[in-house]
Amino acid sequence: MISLDIVGLREGNHPFTIETTAQDIPRLPEEFTGPITVQGVLQKLGRRYSIDATATGTAHFTCDRSLEEFDEELSADLSLAYVVDQVLAAEQAGKMQDLDEEVVRGIREEDKRIDITEDVRQVLAVAIPLRHVAPAYRDVPLEQLHPALAPKASADDSEPVDDRWAALKNLKRT
Repeated sequence: MISLDIVGLREGNHPFTIETTAQDIPRLPEEFTGPITVQGVLQKLGRRYSIDATATGTAHFTCDRSLEEFDEELSADLSLAYVVDQVLAAEQAGKMQDLDEEVVRGIREEDKRIDITEDVRQVLAVAIPLRHVAPAYRDVPLEQLHPALAPKASADDSEPVDDRWAALKNLKRT
């Protein structure tokens, strides 16, 4: 659980660093291993709280190009706003995981902590790249890594397949 104490907090900026393990965050994608660090600033201004933080964790992938396993550090920014409002907190009760980052969240006056576990899970899950390419192969063209995939040039490529389409070669895009 990743939470911030707000009891007796004075107005102003309060830097924080929280470290936990990937196993302590429910439903975090299985690619994440080891420690998860959330570092940022909790700002209190009257009855409002805002959190600007960066969540960082190490993910374990299998390279899509070489099938080698590698670890990569992923990070994601998090920006949340809260207001002490009993009515808003009651309306949002049980729906916190469905709220966007831009939505101001309500907390009750008796709340002693702000739980950001679900928000950290969501931003880290979105930070996982669609393609998993090891750093050693990111600048290497796929054809160089796998020559069998390179297009083969043949002598017949220079001759048009059908003379009726030859005039289209002269058309240019504007």
